[in-house]
Amino acid sequence: MQSQFGPYRVEGVIARGGMGEILRAYDTRHDRIVALKLLAPHLAADQEFRERFKREAHAAGRLNEPHVIPIHGHGEIDGRLYLDMRLVEGEDLGARLTAHGPMHPQDVVHVIEQVAQALDAAHAARVVHRDVKPSNVLLGAGGFAYLVDFGIAASIQDATSRTSGSVTMGTLAYMAPERFGDAPSDHRVDVYSLACVLFQCLTGAKPYGVTSTEALIYAHLNREPPKPSAAMPGVSTAFDRVVATGMAKNADERYATAGELAAAARRALRSTTPLGAAASAGIETERRKSRWPIALAGIGAVAAVAGVAAAVMTLQPEPTRGQAEPVLTPTSPAATSAPASQSAPASPSTSTASTEVAAPPGNAATPTASRRPYASKTCKTITYEGKARGNGCFNADRDHIGIRDTYKDGYWVKIRSETDYHHTAECRDTSSEGEYVECKLQLRPEGSVRVMVELWDANNKLAHTSWSEFAPISK
Repeated sequence: MQSQFGPYRVEGVIARGGMGEILRAYDTRHDRIVALKLLAPHLAADQEFRERFKREAHAAGRLNEPHVIPIHGHGEIDGRLYLDMRLVEGEDLGARLTAHGPMHPQDVVHVIEQVAQALDAAHAARVVHRDVKPSNVLLGAGGFAYLVDFGIAASIQDATSRTSGSVTMGTLAYMAPERFGDAPSDHRVDVYSLACVLFQCLTGAKPYGVTSTEALIYAHLNREPPKPSAAMPGVSTAFDRVVATGMAKNADERYATAGELAAAARRALRSTTPLGAAASAGIETERRKSRWPIALAGIGAVAAVAGVAAAVMTLQPEPTRGQAEPVLTPTSPAATSAPASQSAPASPSTSTASTEVAAPPGNAATPTASRRPYASKTCKTITYEGKARGNGCFNADRDHIGIRDTYKDGYWVKIRSETDYHHTAECRDTSSEGEYVECKLQLRPEGSVRVMVELWDANNKLAHTSWSEFAPISK
């Protein structure tokens, strides 16, 4: 579509819902592409909403925090209220959960930490969001998360409720108990909502799982906070305590800040509890020399946006400082008939040349006596600017992928694996010191796997090898 809205030349629709629409538009005054959020026409007729919209948009526009989508401007043109925001390509967290289900705990904590930074900055400026939910979290390139709609979406819901008597279940699912009464509330309503988002990211389901408005309100007011470990096998019970504190009925018993909740989630991730829980769910884990992480599943992108949330991009976890963090992903259960081994040509590489090697240099483990060694290893070496920067291998006998950063220059490396039945995993070495970082997998013995090694500088991928040929997982 091509049309004009004041100084904006509309180029297309990003999303549309009952509360309005988000357009891709060219701002002719400032020579830039923006996300133009147009609110539904009937909202402009609500004087209370108009005043609140202006107040909230002005407050949000003053926030200077990297994880808050910048608001360039706001106002009214031809009776339509609008927000002019930075355009972020990709998907929102709600769309990601709908498309792919629960996220890996490592990725969950990474997102929660970023949203918490946005909330703490807003709270310090006396701005309360009041509508923290997955569809208001946008995932940009490299897994960078943005929080949008500070006070705007909640204002829309209030105005709609006054005019139509309707209340959306999407917002109620994350609403703190004090918001259902006349008691005063503060920034801790956002802490409660963030805990609800944490639960949903870990489990793929909204808290409480009830389907009626009355039952959901009752649950927020009276039922104990749900336990993610009970809803999703393999999730650490340490996360139960984080959710329970974040969703405490009494605001005084919650974390005082969103940052405190995020820090508690990070501690839960680092605890040893997930390792035992994962083992009980059939997911093997191992540590060697305190440097072995667990396999991290790759995450696909989906260009879907629900309601009027802006569009964003695929989640890609950011490396932690120093040594790799433990991460874990369930694999698909063994099928009654697994696909036969296959071979596929390596995909074209956009990096410098890579080299096949016969075995990982050093740290090769001795196979168990009960199983005849499967000697073949599939390895890749990545080079960049004429130097070998890292080695990665798949050990078919022990179901390991391993990666070692061989050049201490501030960059980091990872190995990606992909089976012929679409199970993906990756392993990272971010320290350039010590032996291989190895990740234990759970794979179907009848399948095949291939690997690729990548070189990263912080969140920017510098180079990657081609995929190896598919190799049998085991004999």
